[in-house]
This record gives sequence, C-alpha cells and structure tokens, in this order.
Amino acid sequence: MDVTATPPPPTDEASLRTFGYRQELHRSMGRYASFAAGFSFISVLTTVFQFFAIGYSFGGAAFFWTWPVVLAGQLLVALCFAELAARYPISGSIYQWSTRLSTPAFGWFAGWIMILGQIVVIAAAALALQVVLPSIWPGFQLVGGDPAPTTATGAANAAILGLILLALTTAVNVIDNRVLARVNSIGVTTEIIGAVLIIVLLFTHAENGPGVTFSTGGQGGAIGALLVGSFTAAYVLIGFDSAGELSEETRNPGGSPRAPS
Repeated sequence: MDVTATPPPPTDEASLRTFGYRQELHRSMGRYASFAAGFSFISVLTTVFQFFAIGYSFGGAAFFWTWPVVLAGQLLVALCFAELAARYPISGSIYQWSTRLSTPAFGWFAGWIMILGQIVVIAAAALALQVVLPSIWPGFQLVGGDPAPTTATGAANAAILGLILLALTTAVNVIDNRVLARVNSIGVTTEIIGAVLIIVLLFTHAENGPGVTFSTGGQGGAIGALLVGSFTAAYVLIGFDSAGELSEETRNPGGSPRAPS
C-alpha cells in the first residue's frame, strides 16, 4: 500500500519567507521570557502603587469597579494581539500587522503613532519613580529636600531618576536579548509573588467589608469620578504589543510543531 509521507512542518525561516521577510533575529527567547517582556513593559504592581492615588482621589473606594471593566476590555485586545503575533511572527508588531491587514500607508501611520505613544508612556512611567523611591529610602532624593512631585525639587529629582532608569534599560536592551530575558523573568517572577502576597494580606487584614466599594467619596459625580479613575486601570493593563514585538525572537511563536533538527 502506497503511504504518502507527511511533510515536516515549515521551519521559522521558511515561514518568514512566505511574508517576503528574511530571518535576521535570533530566536533565543522562550515563551515565559516573551511573556515577561510584555508584562514588564508597564509593570502592573509598580504602576498600581504609582497611580492608585489618582483613581482613588476621583472615584473613592468605588474605583475598585473600574478594574474588572477595564480588564475585560483589555483582555479582548490581548487576544487580538495574540492571534496577530502567532499569524505574523515578525518584528514590527503594530506596523507589520496594520500593513498586512490594511495598506502600507495605514501601517506607516500606525507605526509612527505607536512610537510616539511609547515615548510618552515610557517617559511618564520613568518620571513616576519619584512617587515611590524617595518614600522607600531618602537617599533616592538626589537633589533638593522636598520629594513631592509637584515641587521644583521633586520634579527635578524625578527627571534625574527617570534619565537613570532609561539609561539602564537601554543598556540592558543593547547588551543582549538573553540578558534582557533573564532580567525580565526574574523581575516578573518576583512581582507575581509580591502581588499574590499583597492579595493574601488584603484578604486577611481587611478593615472594611465589601460594601465600602460602593462609596465614591471622590471628587465630582459618581459616574464622572469612575470614568476618571478608570484611566489608572487602563494605563496599567497595557503592553500586550511588547510581547508581540518579540515574536520574531521567540522560539516557536505560532505554537505549531517544529520541524526535527
């Protein structure tokens, strides 16, 4: 009986050739490292500490309800990005996806908008170090004496801390993506453990019942306060495209069986 052999699945290089794209980056990152890069783009635990006061001041304890609503919407975005990254496992993420789903002109605009957005977001997150670090250790206040971000000395120190952070992260990215993957994996694992511990402590040391989450106690009306407070949740639950950006450097990004070596 004539049995036709099943052809082996295409290699990563062969898959890229179907897009007219030559393999240029090394696929040295595992799935957890790729996830860690996306997770750490806007660190959930860090930004919760940095921006919780904003949401709470406008929405009060009812600010809690913005989180599940924003999470549900952002999860749909994450699922779309996951599908796109598996279908087009090439660098460029937003630009590449927009170009192939629409036109090169649309992809050009989407790519530039993404670059400008990342500049603003990363700079804002770096400046927000001033909210956390000086309260942990006064030595982080490198200039002046008042650490409040709204003061001249606080703003100047925030700029210095932000520049130091941007220089360190740039150096890590330039050295080797394996170093980046290792740093991200350690940091994200530590952050996940810390988040779980915080949740346990909140459940075991709560001083108010669940009913407190229905009290706004913030500025303005309840709906307006919650809408403003939701900006904090929306700002924290982002970064999915960062993992997609690394799909060309991730081993077996599409999830299909690899060809035997």
